[in-house]
Amino acid sequence: MSLVAWMGSAGLAALVMLHPAEGAAQAVPVLGYLTNANADPERLVDFRSGLADLGYQDGRNIAIEVRGAKSNSDYPALAAEFVGRPVDIIIAVNAAATSAARKTTTTIPIVMTAVNDPVEWGFVNSLTHPGTNVTGTTLNAPQLLGERLRILKTLVPNLSRIAMLMNGTNTANGPQFRLLRTQAEALGLTAEALDVRTPKDIGPALERAAGSAQALVHTNDSFINSQRAAIAELAARHRLPVMYVDREYVMAGGLMSLGPGHRQGDIGAAQHVEKILHGANPAELPVSVPTEFVFTVSRSKLRELGATLPPDLLARVNDWVD
Repeated sequence: MSLVAWMGSAGLAALVMLHPAEGAAQAVPVLGYLTNANADPERLVDFRSGLADLGYQDGRNIAIEVRGAKSNSDYPALAAEFVGRPVDIIIAVNAAATSAARKTTTTIPIVMTAVNDPVEWGFVNSLTHPGTNVTGTTLNAPQLLGERLRILKTLVPNLSRIAMLMNGTNTANGPQFRLLRTQAEALGLTAEALDVRTPKDIGPALERAAGSAQALVHTNDSFINSQRAAIAELAARHRLPVMYVDREYVMAGGLMSLGPGHRQGDIGAAQHVEKILHGANPAELPVSVPTEFVFTVSRSKLRELGATLPPDLLARVNDWVD
C-alpha cells in the first residue's frame, strides 16, 4: 500500500472515531444512585429534575442506575456493585450509603444528597474543602435544634422534659444530643437520650418516652429514618407530640417537622454532578449547606392530639399535610 493510500485509510479511520455513524451507540455518563428502599420517591424525582434543568436527561445523555437498600447491611454490597461496574459517579442519599461508598472506593466521585454532618462522619475534612472523593449537599443545621424545642414548648405548655431518640452506633449522634441538652437547659428543660439501634428497640423507647417526657425529638440517622412509620404510629398511640427533622416523617404519619427538607439537597446534588462531569475535583468542591427551612404540620395529627397551634406558630407553617 502506498504511503498516500495508507494515510488516507488512517485519516478515514480517525474521522470515523471522531464522528461515529448516525445511530451508533454513544457512551454516556452513568450515575449509581444508592438509596434506601423506603425513601420518598419524590427525592429521586427532584434529583432527576435538577439534572434536567442542567440539560441532562436520563436515558438520553446520562444514565441513572438505582439501587435501594432494605437495611443498612445491604449498602456495602450495593456500593461494591457500582464500583465493579464501574459507574462514573455514586449518588449517596444518606450517611449509611455514603459510608459504604466511601469504604468501597476512594477514586470514584461520591455526591451526597442531604447527608447530615459529613465532617463528623469523616466523609470530608471540612465543608469548604472536602479533601476527599466526597462532596455534595448536607442537611446539617444545628441551629434548628433549639428552634424545634421552642416550638414544642409553645405547643406543650407543661413541657419540662424532652426525650431524644438517638443511635449510639452513629458517631454523629452523640454531639447532636449534647447540643440538644445544652439548648434544652437554656429553656429550662431536662433532656434524656433514648438509644435505639435495632427495630425492636423502637417500641420500648417510645413507651419510656411517653412515661417520662412530654415531647420527643430525634437525631439525624439513617436507621431512625428507616423506622419513621413505626415511630409515628407509636407516638400517635401514646399521644406523644414529636417534632421531626424533615417532611418525610410527617408524610409517614408524624405530627410536624422543621428542617431544610431533602428537596433542596437533592436538587443541589445535581449541580455537583454537573460540575464533576465538567472536570471539577470533588476534593475541591465545597459541600452545599441548607439555606431554606420548612415547617410542616399534619392537620389530622393535630386533631388526634386535640391540639391547636397558637397564632404565631400558625403563621409560620408553610407546608400543611392532611
